[in-house]
Amino acid sequence: MLSYQHAFHAGNHADVIKHLCWIGVINSLKKKDKPFTLFDTHAGAGTYDLNDAMSSKNKEYETGISRIINTGAENDSLPELLKDYLTLCEPFLAKHQYPGSPAISATAKRATDNLHLMELHPAEFDKLEANMGKLHLRKMHVHKRDGYEGLRALTPPKPNRGAILIDPPYERASEYGEVIKGVEQVFKRWQQAQIVVWYPLLSERAGAKHGASELMCDKLAALGKPCFKAEICVEKNTPEAGMYGSGVFVLNPPWQLDSQLESALQNVVLQLGTKSSDSSASTHVSWINEDN
Repeated sequence: MLSYQHAFHAGNHADVIKHLCWIGVINSLKKKDKPFTLFDTHAGAGTYDLNDAMSSKNKEYETGISRIINTGAENDSLPELLKDYLTLCEPFLAKHQYPGSPAISATAKRATDNLHLMELHPAEFDKLEANMGKLHLRKMHVHKRDGYEGLRALTPPKPNRGAILIDPPYERASEYGEVIKGVEQVFKRWQQAQIVVWYPLLSERAGAKHGASELMCDKLAALGKPCFKAEICVEKNTPEAGMYGSGVFVLNPPWQLDSQLESALQNVVLQLGTKSSDSSASTHVSWINEDN
């Protein structure tokens, strides 16, 4: 079933944590001159018009990027990772757009680095192809294919450097298992892959999906790779809360990404929290398997 369209959620708190982490990964890869390859398994539309019918229906960006953009990328007191994120977002927001992970990857990568964007949803793929085509970038490839199948076909890259972003919509309970299987298959061929997995934090209202993210993270940790997770909660985890936050699970993380991300998120959560929430947002970063 291909019904999910990310425009309804563009720029929300989930995008903030996901894109902060992804920029941190890319920044680390850029510290060496050697080219790298980025893979995005669920690319979506690439960029999102915040004035269109879908984005403006729930206006989730108002409790996400809109809360933190006014802190200003030129603010010297901000953590470097947060400044990088705001600097990248500002030109898009000036046009009432939000950059999805494809646009973030395309903007952050160098001319020598490769980018593979995979999207199976027909309507989303058409938007992705159109939006990314406007950039006229070298070494950027847009694929209408299943993201996990694409990883099996395209990894390991040459040179053997790069990272993968996996952020499915988790509309089906089976998608949690698909993430685990996809990561396992990548590591059979590409042990050095840096992998970022986004996941939702769901209350009891989610039914069968309640606790599925936590179980998925446990199984990803059991693969034995160095890994940590970072989470933000924007409201209390009550039985009726629905999606009360989200997280990123990072395998083979680059050096100091955990501390960079934690510093950025501690600043971000001062601005976040839903309108209906009577408590401040919170964040937590914790290592699961430490690098020896």
